[in-house]
Amino acid sequence: MPPSMLPIIATLVLTLVSGWLSNQARAQAVTPASTPASAPASSTAGGAASIPADATKAFAQAAAYSEQFSGRAVLIMVNGAIVHEAYASGWNAGRAHPLASGTKSFTGVTAIAAIQDGLISSLDEVVSDTITEWKNDPRKSKITVRHLLTLSSGLDPAEATLGSRGAPGGGVLGKGRNTKMDQIRGSESVDDKFAHVITVPSKHAPGERFEYGSSHFYAFGEFLQRKLEKSDRPEKTTLSYMNARIFEPCGLPSGRLNIGQDRAGNPNLPGGFRFTAREWAAFGEFVRLGGAIRKPDGTLDQHLDPALFRECFTPSATNPNYGLTWWLLRDPSAGQEGDEGGRRSLAPRERLRNEANQTGPLVGPDGKPVDVYMAAGLGKQRLLIVPAYGLVVVRFAENTPQGAGFANDAFLTPILQGVRAMSPAAADGEPPAKPRGSR
Repeated sequence: MPPSMLPIIATLVLTLVSGWLSNQARAQAVTPASTPASAPASSTAGGAASIPADATKAFAQAAAYSEQFSGRAVLIMVNGAIVHEAYASGWNAGRAHPLASGTKSFTGVTAIAAIQDGLISSLDEVVSDTITEWKNDPRKSKITVRHLLTLSSGLDPAEATLGSRGAPGGGVLGKGRNTKMDQIRGSESVDDKFAHVITVPSKHAPGERFEYGSSHFYAFGEFLQRKLEKSDRPEKTTLSYMNARIFEPCGLPSGRLNIGQDRAGNPNLPGGFRFTAREWAAFGEFVRLGGAIRKPDGTLDQHLDPALFRECFTPSATNPNYGLTWWLLRDPSAGQEGDEGGRRSLAPRERLRNEANQTGPLVGPDGKPVDVYMAAGLGKQRLLIVPAYGLVVVRFAENTPQGAGFANDAFLTPILQGVRAMSPAAADGEPPAKPRGSR
């Protein structure tokens, strides 16, 4: 080899070594929310010795029940620590899953942030003061922020033009293409859904009826974006604001692979987010703590006002099983027969939706109902928060006819039993202590 080549070869070797070391450093810096695909199919935080055998057995029972009904992932977190994590059907901790309508609950939390930041005066602010195109409409002119986020605005759901395919890439809830999502594929012809929602007609007077659908969420997105454009905040779009106030504090990725967007770049607020189980659980913990992030030293970094968060879980006037973009697992008969106000406010389709999303209430060891807050999506995607037990649960599933038999109470009951086994205090309805060996 000519001596003149030695410096060149040495440089190449150094470059390769340097690149390898850099990659290793990045790999070691990966957060738990970005666990590699090689993560174990089932695990318990802190080692098996740190979780009582009875608790481990109960958590495994819940995971087995989920898998029986087309489940793909179950993650159980107690006081911020993962105590059980199980995957099936080729899923793993590093693989993002479509949340479908579980996406909707991010909008309620975003509204809380916007009120705290002074962008919105209150939940009762009249939207037409900002979306001025509605000023001369006798119904739309009376819509408030609360009406939009409790799905009682009276707007046509407009699923034919605004309906979501569930997530970028479509069809990933099932083994192949998702039939229900394919039926509304015409929505792809709408380039700017924020602009389009302004033209959606009104079906009912605001506050008259609960009606599930996409229009409420896109209308809120357009409303918030106009507020941001006139504000002195650096964020000028709904998506950039959500990134600054929600995604970044929770450590959630916000690129197009995770946040579905229309061609104008507007986020798919009704049903287009994709996250891993750990990422969705991190958001759930943020909500459980009233808008706070727990720092390594155990103290809380309070990002949002916990008092404002109570609005998310206050039953709405038109549906006692629904708050501010969050389902409330209460009595499934509420708002139906025997409830005069409910008979007026819930269409037959929505009564069936209530039944599908309830199957409660859950009863604690003291015989009293246990409050459960839920973000729910097509295919029985679930983010369940049980404040009294310090509990956050994520469930992913394939959208199949078999999966339709999944019931919230049958799933949660063994989980609550497991939490009680972890701590004697939980038997009295108190949050259990943080598991030994947990992070």
